Amino acid sequence: MRIEASKWESELWLYLSNGDGINCPVYQSCQPRLQGVWCLSDHEDYCQALNELVDDDAPDLADTASIEFGFTTCPESGRIFKLVRKLANKYQAEAGIDRPPVPTDLITQAYDHLPIEVRQVPLKSHHGAVWRLNDSWVIQLNSSDTPARQRFTLYHEVFHILAHCKATPVFKKKACSQEGTFNELLAEHFAGVILMPDKWVQKKWAEVKDINRMAAIFEVPKPIVWLALKHLRLI
Repeated sequence: MRIEASKWESELWLYLSNGDGINCPVYQSCQPRLQGVWCLSDHEDYCQALNELVDDDAPDLADTASIEFGFTTCPESGRIFKLVRKLANKYQAEAGIDRPPVPTDLITQAYDHLPIEVRQVPLKSHHGAVWRLNDSWVIQLNSSDTPARQRFTLYHEVFHILAHCKATPVFKKKACSQEGTFNELLAEHFAGVILMPDKWVQKKWAEVKDINRMAAIFEVPKPIVWLALKHLRLI
């Protein structure tokens, strides 16, 4: 029997259904933006900086110290990212995992029994891709990437599958292929949160105080550790 989505989940998928995937879904009507509040969709340089950081295998984190989570200052886009965070926490908790690292087979444990096949293939310019084949899904991971990067890409693509299944219509009017689009940042946020839940991050950081060790413990790329710590204001 299919379980109905909670009110907050329905709210999230409604936002995505009403958006174009590129800008914040409430961009045109957002009163805080019109009143001068910082808007994610008006700062392509910020989106590009986040994407470059996530894609960097050996980042100089000292150069990224100025990155702040500006989207949290807006009550509209901040609400959407908060709902994505809540979604990631829900699925992670439902899987019954209580310590890092989060297993890659969590997608078959908790994701509404979605038939998902994961394949490693040589991709030239992307970390991953997702395809719909009849009644199943295929996630392609770049075989040249590190296992940690593949894990992050996996859950990034899982978010897109969930959006396909829950939001209507699929991907809306425009292709979400350009870097820095709103839905891509949501997918990155989802992947980071599900692999590094706040409570785990706070506990382990208090123990190790080392980004490289945190990356090894959680089996994620070092930039994802930095972003999680930055979000929690632990660094």
